[in-house]
Amino acid sequence: MPRHLRLWVYATAAMTLAGLAGSAGLASAQEARSLLLSRADSRMQSGAASLVPTLRGRWLYADHRLVVGRVQDVRVSQDGNTLIAVVARRRWLGGGAIGIPVPSLSQVDNDLTVSGTSRTIRAMPAL
Repeated sequence: MPRHLRLWVYATAAMTLAGLAGSAGLASAQEARSLLLSRADSRMQSGAASLVPTLRGRWLYADHRLVVGRVQDVRVSQDGNTLIAVVARRRWLGGGAIGIPVPSLSQVDNDLTVSGTSRTIRAMPAL
């Protein structure tokens, strides 16, 4: 092998090893996740994914047949403990997407409902 090619191979290998050593230092600075947390997170994600076909596109009603809006998506909350239904709120209730915990939803006959008045629905913060 010619000398200039051999030097190039050595230099490339040295840079690659230096890059791997540098990235190993970064990897150790990341938060360690236990296997138990990873399993719980994947269960919540699969729970959200399984509810999407059931809830997406359904109208959500509040007290006294008040139309809140349509369910757009189901997501896992930021703390990772609750499933959240993302609802496109009607304009006259403040508009925007709001998050309603799935455990607070109920089904009466064929209607998806949540307890609340127009005032409480307006007071919900947008996502």
